[in-house]
Formats: sequence, C-alpha cells, structure tokens
Amino acid sequence: MQADAPVGIVGLGLMGTALSRRLIGAAIPVIGFDVDLDRCDSFRENRGMVAASVRELADQSRAIVIAVYSGLQAEMVFGEIENSPARPAVICTTTCAPNEIARLASRAANAGIAFIEAPISGASAEVSDGTATALVAGADSAIDAVSALLDVLCPRRIRIGTIGDASRAKLAINLILQNNRAALAEGIALAERMGLDGHAFLAAARQSAAYSHVMDTKGEKMLSRDFRPQSHISQTLRDAELILQEAERRGLDLPVTEAQVQLLRTAIAIEGRDSDSAAIIEAIRQRIASPGISP
Repeated sequence: MQADAPVGIVGLGLMGTALSRRLIGAAIPVIGFDVDLDRCDSFRENRGMVAASVRELADQSRAIVIAVYSGLQAEMVFGEIENSPARPAVICTTTCAPNEIARLASRAANAGIAFIEAPISGASAEVSDGTATALVAGADSAIDAVSALLDVLCPRRIRIGTIGDASRAKLAINLILQNNRAALAEGIALAERMGLDGHAFLAAARQSAAYSHVMDTKGEKMLSRDFRPQSHISQTLRDAELILQEAERRGLDLPVTEAQVQLLRTAIAIEGRDSDSAAIIEAIRQRIASPGISP
C-alpha cells in the first residue's frame, strides 16, 4: 500500500468525525464509511471521501480506524476488513469489553493484520482539540508502524500493557468519570434548590477541594441545559452497563455505579438517547424536588 494512500475511518458519529477532522487538518487523505447516509453526506461535505462498503474502504486504506458504537459492531466490521487482501493496520478506538477486544486481536493475528487497541478517554470536543487521551496496547512493532498517525489522531496517549489492558483501564477510568459527572449534577441541583446562583456556585466549586475536570467540560452545559451532544448519553449508559458486567464477572458490587445507571436511564427517558451525557442532571432535578421542603 502506498504511503500516501488514505486512512480509513469506519463509524462517522461524534468520535469518528472528530478523528477525521484531525486527519484532514493534517492534510492526510481520509476515506470513511457509515451505514447512516446522512453522516456520509456530512463527511463528504467536510472533504472526506466516502466508501460504498467496509470492504471497499479496506481495499484502499493504509490503516483503518474503527470508531463504531460497540464491540459487537467492531467485530462485524472486522469481518469485512479481514477479507480484504490489502491487510491495512487496524486501530480500534471503540470501547469494548476485554473479551471482545481479545477476540478481535486473535482474528487480526490469524489474518496477518497489525492490530492496535486504542480506546480514547475524552469526548469528541476534546478529541478535536487534541486534549483527549488514547490508551494504547498492542505489539511494539504494530504501534511503532502507526506512531506518526497516532500523533495526529491523539497527541496525548499512554501505553498500557498488552491487548485487553487498555479496555480494562478505560472501563475503570469511565467509572470514575461517570460518577464524578453524576456527583457534579447532584451538587449543582442541590445548590439551585437551596437558592444559590448556579454560575457563582460552579465558580466556587472549581476553586474547591471538590474540583474535577468534569466541572470544566459539563458544568456550564448542566447549568444552561445545553444538551447538544459532545458525547451521547446512550453511549455513556452502554459503557456503564459494560462496567457492571465486568464487575459482576469478578464478583464485585459497584453500588454507586448501579445508582448512576438508573439515573442515566431516567435522563434518557426525559431528554432522549442522543442528548449529551450532561443531561443526567435532569434526572437529579426531577428526583430532588420534594413537597414540603422550601429553600
């Protein structure tokens, strides 16, 4: 495959689009595929080429970034990639269960395809501005071969063990992030209920011992009820359910995450699956109101 051949991206949702923008901004040709024709049209309008199938994309690409919704989808996509004679390297950014990523890596090894596990910690806005962090695992030779490409896709990255370890770390990181987000939502909702000015409270919280980065990324969205998605709340719920599944397999109870999952389901019922993950605050606002309690 020629060095100037395009990089393929399978999955043109928020994350895939953000990754493609980084490549296009670096003057790297990009070819994409998605089953959603509207996403394909938007991708084409943003200077990307569109393939008619994953197989066509694989035939033309020097490397492929998988950025689909779930591990199941990633496995389905890989079935078409491994049938291509081109054998492009594959970088999987989808958050998968460890056993899903292990199956993908095994299939890649059997097909002679270099495989890099690279789930990303950060929302699409952070990917776009280069502040997200990729958790990278795989053979040294595979990672080295695409290091220049990884520099463009995600300048901040951490090497984490062998295949499967990056997905394990991503799930544990997501647990902390999601529960921080839910705690921020509770704090803002309580401050509002007690009659505090929300913006003044958030400014104080940022300067306090309770500070977390989620205050910067989601605080204003919660206050203004701006739920335009940087990350879909349905994806947040799927990741939380993956976390609980992995914990159950290991005999571990996660009561805080279990409560958060119920809040996510309530927020989805209120604001819809495609709203931002900040919409979890609407579930808190609904639950916190109690008759007979006044400010």
